Amino acid sequence: CELLDDYELLLDLPKKLHLPDGKIEIQEVNKNGISCKYVEVIDLNLEKDAPDGQTKQHEHHTHGHSHVHSHAHDDTHHHRHLKDILKLIDHAHISEGAKKIAHEIFLLIGKAESKIHNIPLETIHFHEISGVDSIIDIVGNAVLIDRLKFTKVHCTPVCTGYGMVKTQHGMLPVPAPATAELLQGMPIYPGNEEGEKITPTGAAILRYLNPDFGNNNYVPLKTAYGPGKKDFNNPNVVRISLLEETDSQ
Repeated sequence: CELLDDYELLLDLPKKLHLPDGKIEIQEVNKNGISCKYVEVIDLNLEKDAPDGQTKQHEHHTHGHSHVHSHAHDDTHHHRHLKDILKLIDHAHISEGAKKIAHEIFLLIGKAESKIHNIPLETIHFHEISGVDSIIDIVGNAVLIDRLKFTKVHCTPVCTGYGMVKTQHGMLPVPAPATAELLQGMPIYPGNEEGEKITPTGAAILRYLNPDFGNNNYVPLKTAYGPGKKDFNNPNVVRISLLEETDSQ
């Protein structure tokens, strides 16, 4: 959003997806001295189900090509199949380009989950990424990717974190199996802090972008920061720059 100077682009996304139980809020946050805007996707079902009028802790997402947030969801309302999610995208009031990108990202996740669980793609339930918040998160990224109209993506090695993470399937190692599957062939490293630094959602978006991890010469033209919800010792942000490629030396 910051690269496009247009945060309003996402605010009506729940309505465009016909998901009235979703909401987007944008807040100013500070991550280790880095001032940036935090895009929060809220599942309103969690508010309605909270006991004694108290709001459950929301699952938080950052729109960017690499996400840093909790893997597990409290959302038990929707365990959609891939066909249900693709149909929802097809009926959304977004560009055809964004629909195509969202389709491809969900298909990448579906194939990874299908392989990990040894369940046919057509019948697998999407647990962590079938909720309102994750659908809005992925489609929001698709909308932004489509609007940016870039021709190539460069990326530094991906920090995965380490340890264990709680999921719908129980405790799993970091990176979670679907994440590890999506990161195949990419340079990764655990970093120096325990925790989940990239989820299947972020890994699938990165896989879709098909980044170049090699040494390349380029000139940054504009830089933006996308913050995650959690606070680590290291700044929990994704730094994204618009680049102009130069001739290799």
